[in-house]
Amino acid sequence: MISFTARIKEDITFNSLDYSLPRRKAIIAGFLRISGYLGRRENIANISMATDSAKVAKYLYQLFKEVYEIEPTFNYVTIKRYGKKTMRFIVVVEHDVEKISEDLGLNFYSTTIPRSIVYSDDTLAGYVTGAFLASGSVTSPKSSNYHLEIVVDNEKLAERIKKMIESFTKANFSPRVTKRRNKHIIYIKKSDQISEFLIFVGASNASLEYESIRIDRDMQNITNRMFICDNANYQKTVKSANEQIANIEIVSKYYGEKPLGNEKLGALMKLRLEHEDANLQELADLLSGKLNTEKPISKGNINHLFIKLKSLAEPYKNRG
Repeated sequence: MISFTARIKEDITFNSLDYSLPRRKAIIAGFLRISGYLGRRENIANISMATDSAKVAKYLYQLFKEVYEIEPTFNYVTIKRYGKKTMRFIVVVEHDVEKISEDLGLNFYSTTIPRSIVYSDDTLAGYVTGAFLASGSVTSPKSSNYHLEIVVDNEKLAERIKKMIESFTKANFSPRVTKRRNKHIIYIKKSDQISEFLIFVGASNASLEYESIRIDRDMQNITNRMFICDNANYQKTVKSANEQIANIEIVSKYYGEKPLGNEKLGALMKLRLEHEDANLQELADLLSGKLNTEKPISKGNINHLFIKLKSLAEPYKNRG
């Protein structure tokens, strides 16, 4: 089954081919800075990009073809990861490498993000999109842990990307940076910001799916919590009712069905015996109807009568 992260990346590659030229260049630059490297083969320089997604590889191929009018080579290797064989797709550029590197401001030894590439919200979004395509992931909204992250190998670069995301003017992101083994992680934990981030990087369909699943899940959690609360309240009502019935039996034995001539208390005692599961408000409504009072009897008044009942029963509880 395809992961939620894979669906996000497919959505990005499907929706972003019509971006402006500066934004497409920023996407390339962002991806290369995270998951690309300069190399040489037969003394000829090349730029290589690696990804686990065939669709992302195809997208990079299309970007280079459209932006720089060249056709990279496209191949794959099989690697073993966590005991499983997986495909690693590689896109290699072997033409105009120096020209392209200069145009993209590429410097794999620097954490500086070139201003010639990132200078507006549009290009900023492009650069972060490229970084996310390279090493980003999002946990499924079906899980109990909302989490989006981009993994980089340099702390200063992580901080720069974090500040870039924070500076985006059309949304209010609050990413953080942490270290995991020898990697540095830019992450977002708030579900509403994750949904907004997906729109930010061009995965609007994935954002809608994320929100739909998240809302359904949250509604189910609310329903479960309400059920638990209702059940707890019911158990509390049953426990209180049992105590009240025990008090009624004692008071009826020593005071009769209308203790101390209190008609209201006597009527309540009878109602409690007839409606063992009723809560205080339900008893208040029943008593108001039974006594035909002008002013409705309150739940507080019912509680006060039961306290009175308990005080009458208390002296006789140990008499057997």
